[in-house]
Amino acid sequence: MKYFILTFLIFKVWIYGKSPLKDVDIESFIEARYGGDTSIVSQIIDENFLYYHAPYVGLGIDGHYVDGSFMVSSVLYDSTEGMLEEGDRIFELNGVPIDSSGLEINGPAGEEQRLIVNKKNDSTFTELKIPLKEYQYKQNKISFLSNINDYAAIWYDYDIEIIDLVFKKNKAVIHYYWEGSKKEGGSVYSFTAMEIITLNKKRNLVMQIVGLWSEKQFRDQFK
Repeated sequence: MKYFILTFLIFKVWIYGKSPLKDVDIESFIEARYGGDTSIVSQIIDENFLYYHAPYVGLGIDGHYVDGSFMVSSVLYDSTEGMLEEGDRIFELNGVPIDSSGLEINGPAGEEQRLIVNKKNDSTFTELKIPLKEYQYKQNKISFLSNINDYAAIWYDYDIEIIDLVFKKNKAVIHYYWEGSKKEGGSVYSFTAMEIITLNKKRNLVMQIVGLWSEKQFRDQFK
């Protein structure tokens, strides 16, 4: 993998955080990030680092499929105004039963979603009507490092192609293509991403990453 080849470059440039970051260093940072190498990434990002995920329209919840329902594992910034909380189970969305594909939400901001919910520690079913909103989830350094470690553990193999990288003063805009498989010979999954990376004044640490909108995020607002 290209990631292992570039690891040496990261240590050479960043081990004490003295040298300004260049194109090859940003590329190496992306490689280390998706490789789950938290020891290297930790040296590259500032203590006050923030990662802003690409904004999206949704309910502002996360979770997973469990026995015919979507179990809520987290709620973003009290996005549902207290109507949903960790441990609640959603059995229907707009009259459609939940299946193993999970909670598939489509619609513009403001559109009301009708949910049939089994509240945590409650055996009864409740109907909730919650409007969609636009959210932008952000992570600090600790959360970001934990996330990249968990993400890397999912994949058996992966590859990254840097499509374009533009530097201007203390900002870099990067466009890349990622693909990977969860097991040897398994299905290949892929995505493209564009991010704005902001460096500190010395240009030797990453202060912030902002994910940008994608066409899919726009299309998901339509039925």
